Amino acid sequence: MIFCNGGNAWGAVRSLAMVLCLAIGARAQAAEGDAITMSVSNDLAAKIPGSLKYVPDEHVSFLPTMDPAVTDVIVAGSNLVGGRQFGDTFVLQTRDFRNFALAPDFGDARHGRAIFWPPHTFETPCDYAGVTHFDEQYAAPGAIVRDPTRGPGDLIMVYEAEIHCPRSSNGAAAGWVSVGVARSADGGRTWPLPVSRPGVEKDWLEYGDGRYAGVTLPGTPPTDRLDKFYGDSLPSAFVDDMDPTGDYYLYVPYQFTGSPTTKPDAFIHMARAKLGDKSGHRVEGRLQFAKWRANSSGKGGWTEDGRGGLESAVMTAPCVPGAMAEGHAQITYNDALKRYMMTFTCTRLNCEAGPTCPAVSLSWYFSTATSLAAQDWGRPQLIENSTRPVTATGHGMGLMDGAYASFMTPGREPGHIGMTGYALFLQGDPLGARNMAARTFTVTAR
Repeated sequence: MIFCNGGNAWGAVRSLAMVLCLAIGARAQAAEGDAITMSVSNDLAAKIPGSLKYVPDEHVSFLPTMDPAVTDVIVAGSNLVGGRQFGDTFVLQTRDFRNFALAPDFGDARHGRAIFWPPHTFETPCDYAGVTHFDEQYAAPGAIVRDPTRGPGDLIMVYEAEIHCPRSSNGAAAGWVSVGVARSADGGRTWPLPVSRPGVEKDWLEYGDGRYAGVTLPGTPPTDRLDKFYGDSLPSAFVDDMDPTGDYYLYVPYQFTGSPTTKPDAFIHMARAKLGDKSGHRVEGRLQFAKWRANSSGKGGWTEDGRGGLESAVMTAPCVPGAMAEGHAQITYNDALKRYMMTFTCTRLNCEAGPTCPAVSLSWYFSTATSLAAQDWGRPQLIENSTRPVTATGHGMGLMDGAYASFMTPGREPGHIGMTGYALFLQGDPLGARNMAARTFTVTAR
C-alpha cells in the first residue's frame, strides 16, 4: 500500500519487498531498442527444499560449478531448522532451473546452513550493547559476482543491509537501509563475519575492508523510532567486462526509498565502483562507489560519493502513463545483440481513490544501452506476457507474481545472456508467504 501526499506517493513499505512510488509526467527518452522485443512463458512451478522459507527475498544469483550441468543458485531467505529460522543467504543447486536442493559443502550448520547473516535477527530485542551497524537486523544479497581482477574463487556480494532498531509499530515496513559489500576468497563458502576489525569498532558503516556499506543516504540513522523506510535498497550488481576502455566497473542498480528530507522518485538509481583493468591493475581495500546524479541541465554523471552523496534516476521515462513505480532492476549483457539490457518491474498504481495508492498490476519491462558509463538507456519496453494483477489481501503487500526477476542463460558467463534462458522470481506476498517460480524468456531482434 502507498500513502500519497500532495500528488506524490511515498512508501511505508519494507524496501526488501517493493518500493511503490508515484511518478506522473516524465520526459521521454530515445527509443533505441524498439527493434528488439522480449517475451516470457507462463509461470513454471519451482521445487525448493521444504525447510526454506521466504525464498526469494532479493534477486537471485547464478554461478557455474565444475560440473557444466549444475548451477549454483544463491538466494536470500530463511531456513527452518529445529523449530528455529535462520537467515539470510543460502546456496542451492539445480540442473533444470525447476528443481533445487541445498548445495553440499556450503553453509554453517550452526546458522542453519546459511553462508551469510547479520549481527542480530529481526526478532532479537533492541537492547543489545555496542554500535548499531548498517546491517544489524538484515543482510541478504541482491547479487554475488566474480571479481575478474582477482583469482577464480574471489567473489563480491552486494547486499541489502537493514536497521530495524528502535522498533517501529510498522515492523519490517520501517527502518534504515544501505547497500552492503562483502568479499569471499574461497568461492563463496565463507564470508566475513559481522565482527569489527581493530580500529573500526565504533564505525557503524563497516567491519573492515571485507564487509562494509558501499552506498548510503546522507547523514546517519536517527536514534528515535523510524515509521517509514529510508535508504538505498533492493540492489543487484553487474561487472562490466565489455567496457571498451579495458576498465572493470561494478555497477549497482537500486531503488531510492526516500530520506527524512527527500521523497522517492519511483525510478531506478545507479552507483558504480572501479575494480581495476584488463592490464592487471586492481583496486585494493574498500571499493569506492560513486552515485549517478543529473545536474541542473539534466546531464548526468558519476559525481556523488556512494557513501552519503546525492542521487538521481538514470531513466526518467515512465514505464506506463500515470501513477507507477519502477524497480527490482537487473543488468545483463546480451552477447547476441551486443547491448546491455536492464530488466525491471513496473507496478501500476491506483491513486484515484484518495490518500492510498494500491498496486493494481505488476509487469516486467526492459531497456537497452550501448554504454554503462554514459547510462544511455532507451525507452522502457514491455516484456510480453509478463503482466499480472496484484491481489490485495488486507495485510502485507498483497499477492504479487514477478518480484525480484533474475535472468540467466545456461552456459553463458555470469551476467551474460543470449536470446533465450530462464528467469527466477517471487510469487506471493513480499512481506509474507511466498514461493520461487520460473519463466523462460525469448529475445527477438526484428
